[in-house]
Amino acid sequence: MPKSFKNLTICKDCGLVLNKPELDYSHEFHCPRCNSLIYKFGQDYLTVLLFAFTSIILFIPAVSLPLMSLEILDLKQTTTLVETLLIFFKNGYTAISILITFIGIVVPLFMLILILIILIPLRIGKKAKYVSAPLKLYEKLLEWQMGEIYMISIVVAIIKLQKMATLDIGLGFYFFFAFLVMMSFTMALFNPYDIWNDDEL
Repeated sequence: MPKSFKNLTICKDCGLVLNKPELDYSHEFHCPRCNSLIYKFGQDYLTVLLFAFTSIILFIPAVSLPLMSLEILDLKQTTTLVETLLIFFKNGYTAISILITFIGIVVPLFMLILILIILIPLRIGKKAKYVSAPLKLYEKLLEWQMGEIYMISIVVAIIKLQKMATLDIGLGFYFFFAFLVMMSFTMALFNPYDIWNDDEL
């Protein structure tokens, strides 16, 4: 590739060819035509991978350990996150159960797996074009990432249930909260624009 081309980048939204700017860690570069974000600095790949692995490890106890225990008139029931979703499903709230499962569990976990699929090949020396497909899929899923909203809905449900019964928070709740926090850090540190500007995708 000629040296003159190495200093060029392309807006992936409108296709405008631009000179790569010299930026520091406190600035972003936007397309002058469509105002889309062209570039911002991200964290190094190894740090992002460590955060992603930690998030996935936290996910296992988050879905397998008890989320909460509910006691009403000497009847006590303990449920995990998965069991809670199954209760919704069995009681006829099929659409709600599927939606919550998708935006609260499937999408966040799948996006973390995509980060691993994208960054591990880059860490071992592969070119950016080898991860273009999972990278574009990751960017499309960003608008469906609503794990924080799911966590807020759980907290609201807990507050309401405390008025009707004795409620004990289980370890699964804390692991799920830690998972969402770690996942948010992972996605904040991961910068697709580093890869987009690294090579022609």
